[in-house]
Amino acid sequence: MATSSSNPTIVFFAGAFADPSCFDRIVPHFHKAGYPTVYASTPSLNPLDLSSASCANDASETRRNALLPLIEEQHKDVIVFTHSYGGIVGGAAAAGLSKVARASNNQEGGVIGLIYLVGNIASEGESLLQAVGGAYPPFIKQGNPSPGLAVIDPVIPTLYADADTSLAPSLEAAMIPHALAAFETPAPTPAWAESTFEGRRAYIRTLDDQCNPFFLQEMWIEKSGVSWETVDLKTSHCPFISCPEEVVAKTLGFIEKWL
Repeated sequence: MATSSSNPTIVFFAGAFADPSCFDRIVPHFHKAGYPTVYASTPSLNPLDLSSASCANDASETRRNALLPLIEEQHKDVIVFTHSYGGIVGGAAAAGLSKVARASNNQEGGVIGLIYLVGNIASEGESLLQAVGGAYPPFIKQGNPSPGLAVIDPVIPTLYADADTSLAPSLEAAMIPHALAAFETPAPTPAWAESTFEGRRAYIRTLDDQCNPFFLQEMWIEKSGVSWETVDLKTSHCPFISCPEEVVAKTLGFIEKWL
């Protein structure tokens, strides 16, 4: 394996309702394998100003704050790792930044590949709400704790059905309100639609998912109209909590092939 200095940096895009620290259980395994990591922070997560919340703003801000410093300033290679709503944010943030495209313009660094862990896939101009069928599932509690925000309830069966029961109090406490506008505003152009990511799109499906059921994952992949390499985990929505080593092993399997 390459040394850590030449390994790409993995940039993590968390799902809705979650601080990026949700990935704290898997990151040490990537560090041990020699991969640096960065967390992208999504502005629509419990924002001070609801009027600025949108899917496009999430994408542009994470691009500006997480991806561009690595790629344009430090000329680093990057892997975009997304979970759930992070698929829409990270997918749009990475648009136009593929290493293949940048190399053709004699630019160093770029996004080597896209990893979607049960990541939401929305076409350009489509909102997440439209992508899930146009209606919120019953576990999305709209207007909670205040208008324009939502939380997931119940937390454990929806997101962490297979997690160690001793973690339940901390996992419930980690539920953060999210701006509904993020899910109701149109998604920007996604990186996965670019031909330069052919052979560099990976989707990890979660077979026992109560949040984004397997049939939705299948529908998104098919509707994207592009090819994805897929692997399956027999887990709930957040396997980085319940089986971090498995998530890392599947992810590194893709990355090492791309390198």
